[in-house]
Amino acid sequence: MTRVVLLGLDGFPHRAVTAALTPRMWDLAQRGGRAPAGGTTDLPSSTDPGFCSLLTGCKPATHGVRTTAWRFARLPEWAGFETPRVPTIFDACRAAGIRTAAIVADDRGLLCTRSADVRWPPGDVIPSGTPLDAHGYPTNAAVRPQLLLALREEANGFVFGHLNESDTAGHDEGPESEAARACYRVTDQLVGELLDALAGSWTDTVIVIVSDHDMQARNRSAPINPLDDNVDGWFDEYIPDGGAALVHVVPGVDLGQASGALQRMDGVESCVAMSDEVVLVGAKPGRIFDYDVLPAGGFHGGPLTARTVALVGGGHPAVRQIAEAIGVGRPHLADWAPTIAAVLGIDLGQVDGVSLLR
Repeated sequence: MTRVVLLGLDGFPHRAVTAALTPRMWDLAQRGGRAPAGGTTDLPSSTDPGFCSLLTGCKPATHGVRTTAWRFARLPEWAGFETPRVPTIFDACRAAGIRTAAIVADDRGLLCTRSADVRWPPGDVIPSGTPLDAHGYPTNAAVRPQLLLALREEANGFVFGHLNESDTAGHDEGPESEAARACYRVTDQLVGELLDALAGSWTDTVIVIVSDHDMQARNRSAPINPLDDNVDGWFDEYIPDGGAALVHVVPGVDLGQASGALQRMDGVESCVAMSDEVVLVGAKPGRIFDYDVLPAGGFHGGPLTARTVALVGGGHPAVRQIAEAIGVGRPHLADWAPTIAAVLGIDLGQVDGVSLLR
């Protein structure tokens, strides 16, 4: 039976995948394939939009999840949705009779896993006594036995696993810190253990390893607040997401003029209109948008963190084709769901991503 395993390493930098630091992932890539410049994702390059793109095959404009900030407060209608408005790869597998498992270090199921046949944490509730990291998410060690169990169940045709500790280490200590590098090394060892568990079904398996976003260290510049320079009163609200922000333009204001004003603000690198009333603003490297609580070490969300890990391995014949595709072009996170659907022979429906099996 053809089987696909998708591992999402939260906040894991593409540049951390090296022969010295992460030998198991490096070896997998050498025998399979790796995008030399990494993959890519949309802004804000943060967890919820990224994983929704990964697991639906659609980009934020289609699936509707534009920011991770909804975790901290309810979003206004102009800021998008709190859950994707399109089906997921799990829905497509269920319709085709393919059994699935989703094992994630997150009590929200990364918004997309409710149709999986096997889910952990069950019912989006972290079991009492589960070891948690500094941000309150299950540790990699807590996820490990659940993920190994899912991989050893041969009936699971698609298994999605999520490991979070690299994101926590990057936020708290900085992505280049010794603490973060130690976390990358230990994460790689766990990935190696998962690969070993697949040895018996290697010839039938495709393994994809991605991250949802990169991480960058903060510099000493003051955080950006788009309302501070709002001398014309063109903006009335904004939602920060690390190195990016969604800015609401007052109805009746010319969107071009508003975008130009935002572009001229100190620390702003890019502006893109997302609708008639919302502008997506990206910060220059090292700059972060102001919020009540800012990470001490590193952050994501902006243009510099839109790079993702993109590795493929396994013994299935599709691996060679996928490896060739990502070797010459950077895959978007939305490309992986249609690729997985093609490998499994299922219909994902209308999506924004493209299959890497060409």
